[in-house]
Amino acid sequence: MTKNSAIQLVVTLLLSAWGMAADRIADAQYWDRSVAEFPALAGETDDAPRLQRAVDASSNKVLFVPAGDYRLAQTLVVTNFCSVLMHKGARFLAEKPMDFVVRVNFSPVFKARDVMDFGTFFKGGRIDGCGIASCMSIHGYIHFTLRDVCFHNGKLYGLRVKGDPGPGGAELNAFNLHFVNKMKGNAGNAAVRVSGCDDNFTDCWSMDYTIGFDIEGGANFFTRCHAWGGVIGAPSPGEMPEYLKDSVGFHIRKNSSNVILRDCYSDTATIGFLNEGWEVRILGCTYLYNMGCIKNVKPEKLDKMYVFKQPGGSMLVADCMVCKNHKPLVIYDGIGRATFRDVIYCGNGYAPGEAKPGACAFKME
Repeated sequence: MTKNSAIQLVVTLLLSAWGMAADRIADAQYWDRSVAEFPALAGETDDAPRLQRAVDASSNKVLFVPAGDYRLAQTLVVTNFCSVLMHKGARFLAEKPMDFVVRVNFSPVFKARDVMDFGTFFKGGRIDGCGIASCMSIHGYIHFTLRDVCFHNGKLYGLRVKGDPGPGGAELNAFNLHFVNKMKGNAGNAAVRVSGCDDNFTDCWSMDYTIGFDIEGGANFFTRCHAWGGVIGAPSPGEMPEYLKDSVGFHIRKNSSNVILRDCYSDTATIGFLNEGWEVRILGCTYLYNMGCIKNVKPEKLDKMYVFKQPGGSMLVADCMVCKNHKPLVIYDGIGRATFRDVIYCGNGYAPGEAKPGACAFKME
């Protein structure tokens, strides 16, 4: 080896060592503990106990979950402001029936705001209820971030954000959430059920949950959220697909107010937008009646499909679009106060003289 080659080798080794040290420093900036530090103990047959030990040892810290499958026979409970950072290849799977795979609950200290951690988060990975458990519950939160998580096969819920009497929650910031149900037998479930306040959901998708977004509370805002179904087929020929029967894209409940849906999309639900709340604004949203999902359904099963249904309350519908290609679809049915403004109607199947509230008037020059 020449002198220059030896020098080059030493420099390369030093740079490599410096790079690994820098990586360790960078890692330490993102998390404090790793689940890899908590192996299973003798007699433990699933991963829930070691995951719980890791969470319990990470109070007010960031816990990293490496890639891999983690099977849980009991709920993982987070009460100590532990933030969880999951590798995108990490997956929690329900192994036995339980209410939720993961439960975040800061209620015991909700009112003691001097000890609250306003930067707590749960990011990344997948939570799979496997059709025997709901995926995740969040309760007693203030300014909690949830992002980049996939929720699969929730039995009752993909995500339950609670605001029950007593300490509930406010200021959930949710981004890039994906709710996918691929299992039969869970009809009636909801991808998202929110009953907190001041919560924000942005860029979230629901596929084949009976209800996409089930909303109550005050000042909850949804932007670019998409609910659709029809992938799982009908239980018998001619029937509605399992998760389209009695489905609702967006349900705003009667004890809700100041809810805003902006640029949201309801794709082939029995009811696209069901409003019972007050001062609700549905802005720039779209309803698509997708014949591909219902082409083999008996006509009598399609007599009651609605874009907007309003049993009560008040709402403004503006700058929206309705794509229709089948006659039984009802544009609006309801009572209460409803204002439609600048709505685009496209497609075929409209009956002659059918009322199209708030339709845009186009003039060809």
